[in-house]
Parts: sequence; C-alpha cells; structure tokens
Amino acid sequence: MALAAGAFVIALGPVSDGDIYWHLAAGRAMAARHALLRTDPFTLSAAGRPWVDVHWLFQLGAWAVYLVAGFPGLAITKAALVAATAVILARAAGKRGGATASILCASMLLPALYLARHSLPLRPVIVTALCLAVFLSVLESVRAGATGRLWLLPLVQVLWVNCQGLAPLGLALLGAYVLEAGLARLDRARIAAADEEGRLPLRPLLVTLALCTLASFVTPFGVCAPALSFHLLGRITPGAQNLFSTAIAENIPPFVLERTAPEQIGHFRWVLLVLAGTLAAFRPHLRLAHVMILGLFLVLAMMANRNVVLLYLVAPPLVAAGIAATPVARRRATGIARAALPTMGGVVALAGVTFAREPAFASPTPFHFPVEAARRLSGDSGPVFAPEQAGGFLTFHAPGLQPYIDTRLMLHTSDEYAAFLALLDEPSRFDALDARYQFRYVVLTTSYPDRYLGLAAHLATDPRWRLLYTDGAELLFARQGTGLELGQRGTIDAIIGALDGRFAPSSELGRAARLNLARLLTVAGQPRQALYVLDALDTRQAAALRARAHFVADDFATAEGLAQILLRQDDGDRSSLTLLAEIALARGQPSDARDWLHRALAVDPWDPEARAALSRLERAGRD
Repeated sequence: MALAAGAFVIALGPVSDGDIYWHLAAGRAMAARHALLRTDPFTLSAAGRPWVDVHWLFQLGAWAVYLVAGFPGLAITKAALVAATAVILARAAGKRGGATASILCASMLLPALYLARHSLPLRPVIVTALCLAVFLSVLESVRAGATGRLWLLPLVQVLWVNCQGLAPLGLALLGAYVLEAGLARLDRARIAAADEEGRLPLRPLLVTLALCTLASFVTPFGVCAPALSFHLLGRITPGAQNLFSTAIAENIPPFVLERTAPEQIGHFRWVLLVLAGTLAAFRPHLRLAHVMILGLFLVLAMMANRNVVLLYLVAPPLVAAGIAATPVARRRATGIARAALPTMGGVVALAGVTFAREPAFASPTPFHFPVEAARRLSGDSGPVFAPEQAGGFLTFHAPGLQPYIDTRLMLHTSDEYAAFLALLDEPSRFDALDARYQFRYVVLTTSYPDRYLGLAAHLATDPRWRLLYTDGAELLFARQGTGLELGQRGTIDAIIGALDGRFAPSSELGRAARLNLARLLTVAGQPRQALYVLDALDTRQAAALRARAHFVADDFATAEGLAQILLRQDDGDRSSLTLLAEIALARGQPSDARDWLHRALAVDPWDPEARAALSRLERAGRD
C-alpha cells in the first residue's frame, strides 16, 4: 500500500511534456477518420511524408480517456499505471526472495522513482514500464516453476509493439532468460549439482521467444514497426556527428547533460555507485539473466538520459531478489522490513510535500507552453512558426493551424534539423524560411528552452511583424493587427497586472514570471523597461539580470559594479564573470575579456554562455 500510494503521488503532476498533445491530436484524427494515420497531417515541414505511427494504440486510448475525463483523467491514469508497475515489480522480486525481496524492492523503487519523477511524462513510455514489469513478473514466475503464465507474454508484446517503439526490450528480456537456461543446460555438472529452485525450463522459453518475435510484427505497419526501433536506437547513439544525440536534451548522455544541468541528472552517478557496490557485494547471488538485463539497461541509460528511468525501474527487483537470496538476509528478514518501511514512509511524505508545492496537476507547467497564444488562435487557421516543443500543443488546441515543426523528429533528416537549429542561432535566416512558407503567425516560448530569445528579438524589431501578445514567457506575432509598444510604460504595467492576476507577486512563480518579462525586454532592446520590472525583485537572479540590462543600455560602469558585487558574494559566479568579459570586450579590451572568460571556464569548462562568448572573441581576433 505504501509503495502504490508513493508511486501514485510521485507520478501525479502537471503536464510538462509537449508530446502528449500531438498524441491526442493523432487519436482525435484517427477517431474522426476511422482510419490510421500513415502520412503526416500536422506540420508544414513534413506534410505528406510517410509516418510509421507505432504509438497509434496509445493515442486512441489516451483520446478515449481524454473524452471521458480530460487531462485530470489522463494524469490520474498515468499515475495509476506507474503505481501498478511499481507493485508488479515488487511482487516480481518476491517470486524468488519472498516478502523480504518485495520489501527491499519497494524501498529501492520509491526513492528511484522520486529521483526520476521528471522522466515519467504522459507518454507511451508509461506503457513500456508496465510491460517491462509484466515480463519480469512472468519470467520470475517461470523461475519459480509457474510456466503456465508464459502465454501472457505474446499478448503483452502485441499491445506493446502497437504503443511504443521500445517493444523489442521484451524480446531482450526473454533472450536473457533463454540464454541463462541454455548455458545451464550445457553445463551438465552444474545442473546435476544445482537444486531445482531457480532453474529455468529452456523449451517453453524458446517457444515463448518465438511467439513474441512473431507478435512483434502484429501491427498495421508490419516490418516497419520493429525496424523503426533500431532506427531510433541510431538516433540516441552518442557521437559528435549525431545531431539528434547532441542537440535534443532527452537524448544527451547523462554524464554530458550533467555538465550543464546537474540538477536534472546529478543523482545518476550516485545511483551508479550504489548499484556497483551492491553488485560487487552480492554478485554470486544474482542470476545470469539478471546480470545481463542490468547490463543492457545500464548501456541504454548511458546512451541517453531518457532511458535512465528504465534502469531505475528494472534494477530494484533484480538486485532485491539477489540480496534476499543471501543467508544473512534470510536470517534478518524482520530487521530488513523494519528498516525499509520507515524509508518508504519518508519518501511518501517527501513526495506529498513535493506534490503540494507543484502547480495544479493535469495543467500545463507554467512558462512551458504558449497557452494564451493557443487560446487566441483556437479558431484560426494557416501556417505558423513555433518551437518544436510547442508544435503539438498548437495542433491540439488550434486544429486549423499548421505548425512548421513538432517533436516528431523521426520525420526529419539530420540536415533538416541542423538547418532549423541554425535558424535559431542566426535569426536573420528566418526571413528566407518565411518567404517560402508565408507564415501567418509566429508563436514563441522563451523560457524552456531559451534558445528562441534571439528570434524573438529579431521579430520585435522587424516592421513586418506585430507583437500581439506577450507575458515574457510566450509571444504571439502576426502580420496584421495592433501591436504592443514595449517601450511604453502603460504596456508594461498592463502585462505586470495580468501576471499578478495569474500568480501571487511574492510567490516563486510570480517572481519567475517577472524575471521572464525582464529578460525578454532586455533582449528586445528595452533595458529601461526591464529595470522597471526588476524594481520589485531583490533576488540574486534579479540582480544578475539588472546588471545585464545596464550593459545593454550601454551603462557599462553600473553593469560592472553590479557584477563585481555579485562576484564578491560568489567568486564562482559564471554569469557575472562572463558579463565582465563582455563589458571588457565592449570597451575594446580583448585581453581582459579573455582573462574573465578563462576564469569562468575554470569554474565550469562546459558553461555554454562562457564558451559561446569565448568563441565570439576568438572569431573577432581572427577577423
């Protein structure tokens, strides 16, 4: 009960991932057409291209839940599936190790789920987690002698292959158990010496593997569905030339992501250390299949941080089963339970506190999506340029619009995606794209991520575009209409008033909203207005942004003074070091600028702002 409740609360939260919106749009389109989608009907850049929509069954199911209960129903369903997955995994551990293994598994699963809670989006990966749990549970039942449950696996494989491209993981799990059984069969002496408990029957497993392999082709897309899985594997394979691995946040290897976003993935190295220590201590008690499965999911996690959550799900039941099989654990089962249950209770309480502090569950995470722009354009139609993570959001909320791109990047080549990213680095390239597609609107989000700030500044100064709406985190540009005058104090007061109506000014979200607005005004060439917005804030972030605004206003002395104050408070403040470098460069002091940047990079060699500034400095020196 503690495990189910904790997993449910951990998984219950706001909608932070944009993929669910194009999944729902696809489910809606299939329900309306009474047919599957085989070409892209949504975006401009991939219109009419073949689309192997392996998620079709998930999309129809999600659409059905949405029709009945909306986003709250989807959020509760997701949380219930995660809870069910956790319980099944704990019971799988108990197939061999009994109640001790189940309790150990639960006490490891809850902290792991809490650490990886941001990797549990409303996506088909939730179905993958449940299918993995069922596979492990059935296979551990076979180890305990219940071979009659193997018939479930081909049925689960059919469900899995029609919900997500990770379905071949089921074959990999089966293959590990087949390999253990086969090697044991070859080692006749070991078989004779081993007791019956834990032995795997080779023939039923081989038959099940064959049936599950055939089941992998039971999809409307035939061989293209399993083939897509290997294509996806290529997209997450690390490499400097693999743009999909280096430029998409969720595909970046965890140790690379840790350089720039330690708060997201910093727990991974510590979990690996604990896992390594556990394996070193209890390896003789781990079954061969378990070791192979752990190795597989460790490799996948090291390739892309999106797979870390799968390792965190699979490792606890396998490790717990090995620990519970030791003589010490068997003798001290009661003590283990007494130590594990308070740990679980503490994680449940922590999850509850976290849930209470988050925005309302089932609502879009603040500042992530163009909510107001979608509302204003809900009855409109035509081509629109938007960030890829906002493309599906607009497709769902404003079906008449046709976004340029969305997060279904499997529909694009590496060169096409590179051209899209180059447009963000050099916003002047947008004009050529606009001449080709004649966008009616441009919708931008500038907080998560902030790579669209440059394009926002470019359009804000382009007389062909009018800024119809902004709250600092999202912007709506149109070719016609009465645009906002960001240089007028009345405009800024109206925006601040609207923000104060949405968020309490003294709350964390209220302060973040003002920071978003001030940052946008700074980038858009309105530093005085940015300073006006920042007057109400006294945080360190506000002080850093205030220094930046003074720099943009060519008030180098004030900007330098503020940066120096921040640096005296924290001599490792990379943002202040980089700003001082830019001030030195603006004053024609490249040597001083280089020194400041070297100090910033000594603190963090991977700081993107400092590296970009150093690159600009080096290019200026060559020119």
